[in-house]
Amino acid sequence: MRVLQRLVGAAVTGIIAISPAALAACGGGGGESDKDALKNANITTERTQDPNKAALEQVIEVHDNSFSPDNVTVKAGTKVTWKWVGTSNQHSIQLTGVTSTAQSSGTFERKFDSASTFAYQCGVHGSAMSGKIVVE
Repeated sequence: MRVLQRLVGAAVTGIIAISPAALAACGGGGGESDKDALKNANITTERTQDPNKAALEQVIEVHDNSFSPDNVTVKAGTKVTWKWVGTSNQHSIQLTGVTSTAQSSGTFERKFDSASTFAYQCGVHGSAMSGKIVVE
């Protein structure tokens, strides 16, 4: 039970990663009951994500008549995802050479591999709803 108490305390402060071998090595008598208690407590454990992976993804929310954030700076190789959030109007993403379909929900993705500045706008609302992506 002491193992479970420590895990619950750690889970309250953030996501933890633990292997079954580490759990068994904690001792405290009755390792099997600690495993069962952990399983029954429904505590989610996961490995820490690679910080470089998070740096190569950027989400831009599409709201009614605005993008949030509208201007971003990202590293080359970053995937930018436009995500429609609570929109009642249809919007599309228009970049040089590509335009998404007009939609009021869902996502549109594009990977930016080369350093440059890319202006984009809503294909429905034009420059009144626009932004830019600076790729370094």
